[in-house]
Amino acid sequence: MHSFFLEADIAQEVVTVSEQFQKNLTGFVDFLVRNRGNILWNLFLILLIILGAKLLLHLISKVTTQIIQKPKNQTNTPVAKRTRTLLTLFRSVSRYAIYFMGFLFVLSILGMGKPLSNLLVTAGIGSLAIGFGAQNLVRDVVSGMFMIFENQFAVGDYIKIDDVEGTVEATAMRVTYLRSFKGDQIIIPNGSITRVINYNKGSAIASVTISTAYESDTRKVIELIERAVGQYAREHSELIEEEPFVQGITNLGESSVDIGVICKVKPMKQWEVERGIRLAVKEAFDQNGVGFPYPHLVTVPYEKPADFVSREDIFVNKKQAKQELASWQQVDADDLDD
Repeated sequence: MHSFFLEADIAQEVVTVSEQFQKNLTGFVDFLVRNRGNILWNLFLILLIILGAKLLLHLISKVTTQIIQKPKNQTNTPVAKRTRTLLTLFRSVSRYAIYFMGFLFVLSILGMGKPLSNLLVTAGIGSLAIGFGAQNLVRDVVSGMFMIFENQFAVGDYIKIDDVEGTVEATAMRVTYLRSFKGDQIIIPNGSITRVINYNKGSAIASVTISTAYESDTRKVIELIERAVGQYAREHSELIEEEPFVQGITNLGESSVDIGVICKVKPMKQWEVERGIRLAVKEAFDQNGVGFPYPHLVTVPYEKPADFVSREDIFVNKKQAKQELASWQQVDADDLDD
């Protein structure tokens, strides 16, 4: 009897849930039908906000690109690099700001408060998120802002960050974009940057080590190197700030006498000058018959000593001894038979 009433209560509850669902669904459909004009208008406003945000972003990108591509901003002067850096940063900040404001306006259209109140609520939620796990995001943004304002590097500079290096393509609020020699794009969070080497700041030093043979007259070789690098410096004065200096012998190797050459050059020109100095020295050595050291292989003919006993000789002697022992045993056996 008790189970019968329990099953009846369950059936009644199922009917009630079904009726409630149908009632709410009917009310929702009636609401959409009655307010279809307002709903269509809100959707139109949301679409208009999205299109306006995209149009504004496109306009900002177009204007900043035109300014960056001006001839005066394409040079390697500090002012031009600073301009490119600030414009790329402004483009990144504008993207975040436009998306954020558009999101607040969409919330207000959907009836979730006014933009100003949404901004205050978002600020409160953002503060809570910072306390629970957004420290890395804040660290990236703050570090990026300090790096830009301190002018640690600019767009177009060749820098090394920790164990990676490349040319700065763009600087954003949170990350820095590098392009390596191989063409790879490297994206580094600003908060993880602890040490920066900027090769575009100040002068650079070209350093070359020239290996010469021990058989050569080192003093004459040094004089020849001085003439060669001096002529190269006169022919490429636009790359060099100070005359090359031949240091003399820097190392006595196993098969070479190393002579060092250093030269103060324009920023980012050290590798080009190093290659040019090596070519100038090589041509000077070829013209004057000076050779470079290289591995030598000396072959000494081998003669077997008279009293030397090889493994083959030992094997032959053992074989002969075994044969003699077998013949002796055979003779003894014959004698016993007799």
